[in-house]
Order: sequence, then C-alpha cells, then structure tokens
Amino acid sequence: MIGRIGDQALLEVKDVHTYYGESHILQGVNLKVLAGESVTLLGRNGMGKTTLMRTIMGLTPARRGEVLFQGQDVTRRPPYRIARLGIGYVPEDRGIFGALTVCQNLQVPFLNLTRKKAYKWREIEERIYELFPALRERRKRLAGTLSGGEQQMLATARALIAGEKLILMDEPTEGLAPVVVDKLVEVFHRLKAQGQTMLLVEQNFQVAMEVADRCYVLEKGLIRLEEKSAALAARSDLLRQYLGVLDNDQEACRPG
Repeated sequence: MIGRIGDQALLEVKDVHTYYGESHILQGVNLKVLAGESVTLLGRNGMGKTTLMRTIMGLTPARRGEVLFQGQDVTRRPPYRIARLGIGYVPEDRGIFGALTVCQNLQVPFLNLTRKKAYKWREIEERIYELFPALRERRKRLAGTLSGGEQQMLATARALIAGEKLILMDEPTEGLAPVVVDKLVEVFHRLKAQGQTMLLVEQNFQVAMEVADRCYVLEKGLIRLEEKSAALAARSDLLRQYLGVLDNDQEACRPG
C-alpha cells in the first residue's frame, strides 16, 4: 500500500498566479490532493490545465502564491529538486528519449532517485513490466520506434519510477486508440488499488469519471468547481456549462 486517503494534503496549491510574459494564465488557483487520492483536473482547452501542471513541477513557476508538497514550500525550487521529492510527471508531449532504448528511458528517472541500489532497480523494473507487459517485450527497442500507445505507456512507467509519492499526468489518453485507452485505465485502477496518489488532466470525460475520486473544473485560470466524480457525473447542467458534455455522453460516462 503506497498511501492512504486522510485529512492531510500531500499536494496543496494556494492562490497561485502564473504568467507567460504578460499573459495572466492562472489567476488565483486553489487545489489540494490527499495522500492515496486520485484527482482529475477538467476544463475546456486553453483554460490553464497544462500551465498548472508545469507550475507544480517548477517548469513555469508561479509569480504569486504557494505550491506545497508534504507541507514544504516548493514554489520556486528547480524541477529536478521537486522530482526528487517523489513526484513523477507525464507531460502532454510524453517527453520520452527517442534515441534511447525502452530500458534506458526507464533508468533515467531511477538515476535521479536519492536512494538507489541494484536490487531496488530489479524490483522496480519487474513492477513496471508487470503493469506494462508490452514494454518488457520491447525493452531493447529504441523508444522512437514505438507506437503512440506504447510511448504513452513508457512515459507513464517513467513517471511511476520517479513518482513514488505522486504522479502528474497531462492528457494521458489523448489521441490513443480505444483499446490502448482501456489498457491504461486498467493500469490506473491497479495503481489506485495500491494507494498511488495521482493528479490527471483529462479531456476524456469517461476516463476521468472512472479513475478519479474527485474532480476540479478549471475555467479561465480559476477553479470554478470541486466535486466528487459520482456527484459531478449526475449534474448535466454543470457538465454542459463547463465541459460541453451532452446528456447522452453523461449517461455513457456515469460511474457505476
């Protein structure tokens, strides 16, 4: 069991304001993720979801506000130091190293861990290949030769190695075939059962409702709504207003 949902926030974003140049993207975002919880960040395109993920990881630091991880202020720490706290990140573009093999890609985040030994690597490698059997079969292949779905699995696997405490995933199912999406959702369910803490940006409403305990809706740089997944799935008015989800989509995506 990696973690357990409790009252203490593992990650907390407090009144965060982030800019690109003079463009004010995040305009006072407040959000928290509890240990062992799965949270999805929803919203239409261009509302600041990716910027929020980059702000948490220190790639686009906030000008005002705080990002707290386990009670520590990490707002202006460099990304590599944030990652070393046990946070893994899957960016929207996946960020894999195409000229390295699958196995070498997996070893990159392992080398950034503060405590590492050979036996621990073998344990981590076996856990990853158990979750993603396709990667075991392709472990000696260059990552750039993998299919889009396999590359997403590799990016997710790398985040799991770095993210012993928390993984952030930006649009993990975007552009993937339904069969690959189903495989990823199965992995997410297994991770939830193990107590892995996750924060996902997800446009696929069905995936969001299946995976998340709670949802935040981001609109124009502000959190407009926080709700449990089951309760949000039942609110057709809110889904239409914030996400453009139609009634027939709502029925298809209702958890249960």
